[in-house]
Amino acid sequence: MKILSIDTASQICGISILENSKLICKLDQNTGRTHSENLMPMIQQAFKQTNLALKDMDLLVCDKGPGSFTGIRIGVATVKAFHDSLAIPCIGVSSLEALAYSVKQEGFMISIIDCKNNNCYFAMYALKNSIYTELIPPTADTIVNALNSCNHYIFSHNSEYLKNASITFVGDGSEIYKEFILNEFENCILATPENNFLNSYYVGLAGFNKWKENKFDDILPLYLKKPQAQRQLEERSKNIEITSMTLNDLNQISNILISDFDSFWNNTILKDELKAENSNYIVAKSNQEIVGFAGIKVMVDQADIMNIVVKKNLRNQGIGTLLLKKLIDLSKEMKLVSITLEVLEENYSAIHLYKKLGFEQIGTRKNYYQDKNGLIMEKKLV
Repeated sequence: MKILSIDTASQICGISILENSKLICKLDQNTGRTHSENLMPMIQQAFKQTNLALKDMDLLVCDKGPGSFTGIRIGVATVKAFHDSLAIPCIGVSSLEALAYSVKQEGFMISIIDCKNNNCYFAMYALKNSIYTELIPPTADTIVNALNSCNHYIFSHNSEYLKNASITFVGDGSEIYKEFILNEFENCILATPENNFLNSYYVGLAGFNKWKENKFDDILPLYLKKPQAQRQLEERSKNIEITSMTLNDLNQISNILISDFDSFWNNTILKDELKAENSNYIVAKSNQEIVGFAGIKVMVDQADIMNIVVKKNLRNQGIGTLLLKKLIDLSKEMKLVSITLEVLEENYSAIHLYKKLGFEQIGTRKNYYQDKNGLIMEKKLV
């Protein structure tokens, strides 16, 4: 069986070709954040060196994480594309499992990948009679909690083998958190530095063993933590309060409308909209300061979004998303059947958000924004 193994979960972009468990070719490049540019040329180089082609591969294996969010997606997308084109079986392997495969000492392997500030990804495996067994699945936690979990697992099982087996730590976390580890496990083994890096050969080896055991997992990125940008966005969102717009809110908006929002909205329009019986306007506040507003106009059983406006210096921080979600919730509470909006066809970020929240394009309005087209998008509510 010929295996193509891809590892793009770290700064190292790795390609290996295996014949069963035997390594035929291995290429590694520390490409930093440029895996998308280097991966395909490296695959082509590996095939050239081995006089093989993609059609000769019997199994595709890739590292599904944890690791670099972008890097993982590149590897997974490439393997899925190969699978779709030639129907080659594919298997995903976690970074933590691949690290465990670099350890040949029977006993426990605790894989740890650092994710900064005393936080880590970890998992625990056992090796006995050449069989690797997952004991604790990949998890994100503090290093203290991770070590406590592993210690508790070992000493809560009534088995002399478990209690006397060797314990090996592997991964960059085993170096970074060495003091923590030695305080908790005095007689443990720390893997050699070269084994602490992700390695496409061990990804392929783990994938080969999964194939033998008929363990074909769907290859999806293994994200144990949300991206930092998303975590920051959620943290900021905690301080945002969404309420119905009042006349007092309108007065506050009026003072900063032109300078802080958009010039095509004026006080007269907003005041008329707020008074209309079929309009429903909301504001987003942070520490009582209005940072955004939005509104819908209801026509029979359908809502049309009139605006979603956020202060210029606070855009791209999730406030618009919160306002849009609130408008959707209000429309559902009114038992409306759909909600529509218009968006500039070149406003790709907004279109992406609308699609993410279930809106679909249903039409185009030519020259709706002066000389540019507007897209009509709709979300069904029932």
